[in-house]
This record gives sequence, C-alpha cells and structure tokens, in this order.
Amino acid sequence: MRYNCCDMARKENLRSDTPKEALAAVFEECDGVTYVVNPWVELLRALAEVGRTAEGALPTIRLLATDGVLRAARKDFTLGSKLADLEDAGHLELRVDTAVTESRLITDGEAVYSPVVVGRQTSAVVDTDETFVAETYETLGDQWETADQFDLRTPGRNTVRETMSAEFGTDTQDDFETVVTSIEGGRSSRELDEVIVSLLVAAKNELLLYDISKWGENVGLASKATFSRRKNDLEEMGIVETEKSPTDVGRPRQRLKLTDERLQQADSDQLAAVAQNVLH
Repeated sequence: MRYNCCDMARKENLRSDTPKEALAAVFEECDGVTYVVNPWVELLRALAEVGRTAEGALPTIRLLATDGVLRAARKDFTLGSKLADLEDAGHLELRVDTAVTESRLITDGEAVYSPVVVGRQTSAVVDTDETFVAETYETLGDQWETADQFDLRTPGRNTVRETMSAEFGTDTQDDFETVVTSIEGGRSSRELDEVIVSLLVAAKNELLLYDISKWGENVGLASKATFSRRKNDLEEMGIVETEKSPTDVGRPRQRLKLTDERLQQADSDQLAAVAQNVLH
C-alpha cells in the first residue's frame, strides 16, 4: 500500500494497486454508518472481498446503487452470495435509487472519499471540509430514506456451505466450493450458474435429484422445478444421466451420475473448465 499526502492539514489520499486494497484502507478510516454511493460492479466485488477478509471491525455500510448494478450482482452467484454474507452479518444494507448521483463516493460523516481508477491504480481522494462533508452526509441520509430496498434473492455463501455440508457431507461441500471458486471472476458463460454447478457436483457424488433440488429450494438457490429443467437440459447434452434408486416408501427416485468421460475423470478444480468445453 502506498500513501500520498497532498495537504498535511487533511487526511491522506489513499492510493493502491487494487480496488480491494483501496477500499480496505478507506474502511479502516471509517466508523459508524458509512454510505457507499454509485459503485461499479468491480467495486462491489472488492467490497465483498474486503468483508470476507477484514480482520478488524467493519463500519455499517449503506450502499446506494443503480438498479442495473445491483441486478448484475444478483445474477452473479459468486458475487451475490458474498454480499449476502455481509447482509446476514448486519454489515451491509442495499438500496436502489434511480436518482443516485453520478459521483462515486464513500463517507462516514467525517470525510468524503472519492474512488478513482487510473490505469492499474485505484485512488481514494479525500475531502475533510467540515461543511461539505456534513452537507453530503445529510443529503445521502435523505436519499437513503426515500430509496427502495433491494432484495438480492441470493443465499449467503456461508449458509450454502453450512447447509450443504450438513445435508450431504464435507466432500460434496468441498467440491461445490472448489467449482464455484474456479469460476469466480472469470465466468464466460451463464450456462455455469449455481444450479448447474449444484447438479454437476451432485452427479459427481451420485446424489439423488430429489435431495439436491429440495436442498437448493430450501436454501434459496432455485425452485425444484428449475433444478428439474436444468437436469433435463444436461441429460439432453449427454452430460448427466439418472438411474432409478429404490426407496423404502413410494416410487424410486433418480440418482444423478456423470456420463461424459471427461467430466468423470476431472478433479473438482477442473470440473468447471471441462464442463464449459462440453457445454459448447
């Protein structure tokens, strides 16, 4: 981390090689309710990572963003689930405001930080003028009160991890986490969403379709109908198959299995890349 002081009477401007480092430095300076206004998607990724790795206490973050940015986060499970973790922990609130300022800023009422990306560097320019900071903070408080709440509709990664481990064991949970991590930040196709990943991992571990779809619906990933449709898609592509598995009561249930030899031989960290090639 490098720091640059433009005015010794003011707080230092913060300069870093990555948005995550810059944001972490800003949050170290902030205390209490802190507004994050008009972030871009990569800043949301940085916020999610800072929240996961923060060693100290985080401020209470009130995030005001455009509908498009928040919807993009909701569509990306790798991002949305981390933000949901912060919500679950009480560190983050999300609201959408169509009148959100074009300026991008962060403020806790003591200073205003303006994140700027130039080339490979991210800077947070600091303004501590008391009148400006107070008026900005008050204005954002008013905007917050009239802004609409935003529902991520995404379960937290910690919730997914804990419930999957309890339901199917640590091996299945480890496989799921490994596959999700391998596609994080670099997913080139929506075909590998959280439902497809769940089904691939379930087939790798030869779980019942009923069990994985029931778990997915209960945890909030998707409905059982969505799991069934995606399973049919994968069957048509020759990626998975099902075999009847007898039950003590009622009709036999479908056990998922991988049919493609490349997927059968792939390790968990290779499963996503191989699946992308097979799906195409």
